[in-house]
Amino acid sequence: MDQINFQSTKMNFNLRLKTIITYALSFLILFSALTLSAEEPTTPTLVVGNTLPEINYTNQWEEPSPVPADTTKVIFISDMDASKIIHPILEKEGKGYLESKQAVLISDIHRMPSLISKFVALPKMKSYPYTLRLVREEKLADPYPRTKGSLTLIQLKAGKITKIQISNGEAEIRSFLETQEKPSKPNR
Repeated sequence: MDQINFQSTKMNFNLRLKTIITYALSFLILFSALTLSAEEPTTPTLVVGNTLPEINYTNQWEEPSPVPADTTKVIFISDMDASKIIHPILEKEGKGYLESKQAVLISDIHRMPSLISKFVALPKMKSYPYTLRLVREEKLADPYPRTKGSLTLIQLKAGKITKIQISNGEAEIRSFLETQEKPSKPNR
């Protein structure tokens, strides 16, 4: 009799366990589906033909620093390794170089811890002889294409993107900065 009760209890336990597992899996599947559909839409990545996103940049001196309308070149820095490529190039060239090339430098620093930013990075950035436009808020720079350890080089013409390239080579970056866009020929 005890043997029968034990087997009956064991069968009831197994049945209950299977029922619980079935409900748990159903719940997980439903929860996953709801979570996926509730995610925020992602911002599309910039492509040729787009305009740059309108971001209220501030520079390293905490001043508003919009991208000038006549800008033809944008260098975007997404991480520390990329910054180590461009800063030595620009420090050699000195004050006024970026402006002479109708270029701007934009750096996404939103992931930088605030104490590091305030006490280490910003004081260092203030010593640069050029303006560094900073993205300080999450998701604002999401449209910029990026590859870890590389710069994003964006060519503009009349405010529209004409070329996007990713590079970590000094020669390629210098060529990007030095190349002048040929003016459009008027239609006759």
